[in-house]
Amino acid sequence: MTTKKVRAPWSNPSDAPVIEQSIHDYIVSIFRMSPRDRGVEIIPISPGAEAKRGWDAAVKQVVPLFFQYKLPDFTSRPQSTQAAAHARRQEWKFNDADGLFHFRLRAKAANEPRSQHELLVDLQDQGARVFYVSPSFIDFKRLRFGGELINESPWVSSHISLLGWSILERVDVPVFRDLICIPPHQNVDGKPEDHQFYFNRHHEVSLHSEAAQVEALNLRELLVDQIGLVRQQVGVVSRENYEGFVAGVIVALAGESINPESRSTVRRFFEAHLDNVPAEDTNQMMRSMRALARTVKKLSGIEMMLTIDRTT
Repeated sequence: MTTKKVRAPWSNPSDAPVIEQSIHDYIVSIFRMSPRDRGVEIIPISPGAEAKRGWDAAVKQVVPLFFQYKLPDFTSRPQSTQAAAHARRQEWKFNDADGLFHFRLRAKAANEPRSQHELLVDLQDQGARVFYVSPSFIDFKRLRFGGELINESPWVSSHISLLGWSILERVDVPVFRDLICIPPHQNVDGKPEDHQFYFNRHHEVSLHSEAAQVEALNLRELLVDQIGLVRQQVGVVSRENYEGFVAGVIVALAGESINPESRSTVRRFFEAHLDNVPAEDTNQMMRSMRALARTVKKLSGIEMMLTIDRTT
């Protein structure tokens, strides 16, 4: 198959440092190495890797998950360097004694129809699972170890004897609790880059200058919820309704209320990526999910993953 070159309708400001890609790569490595016989999986949408292995063929429904990775700054003396935010957080009884993490929302590029944060809020309002994902530890070398230096590896292999004769090998991942997942919460006034999320090691989160408390999850909690959703058939995208889901994301990307013509531009960009999905992928729903993930990534920098129940 000849891959067509696809030109983006606008430039996505790729200002993410390498460490943010490292967060994605680390999470992906966990998903890829986890046992595949447990029924429910969360898979990254890569260029045809799963399709070539035949993983897509039997998939009938998915629950999408959108991640935007952020590298936080850290201050050990928030009462001095972040005085206004610290004072408001003290009113809420947040415990910032060990310091405060914070990251700014991404600035809107001149030719983007809307800011990344507006897109995240719109996807959230459509019912999608959408989160900023950030490490909550200072030494970012620890990202390789999932936030805990256990045997110098994120993987702990344990051999368990069953009934004295059978050996079960299990792989545990001591990673998830040190990655915080923050929902976009709400739109902000003015320039997005004038606004910041703040959080501490207890995962107490606030959005400033909107002065709002925000409920967050660690990655382990998020994944448990995600698995529950697919098993309970909540927020499911299926072979019957995936076209509507795709259309909704395209409208969100285009910011149609701001620029009505951009919807057709984004649709053409998506269709070009759809044409480039490998022929081995015969599941039309998964072809569309794969093309949509590339479209979202190219135009916004947001990663899209899927929760899949292979038992259905």
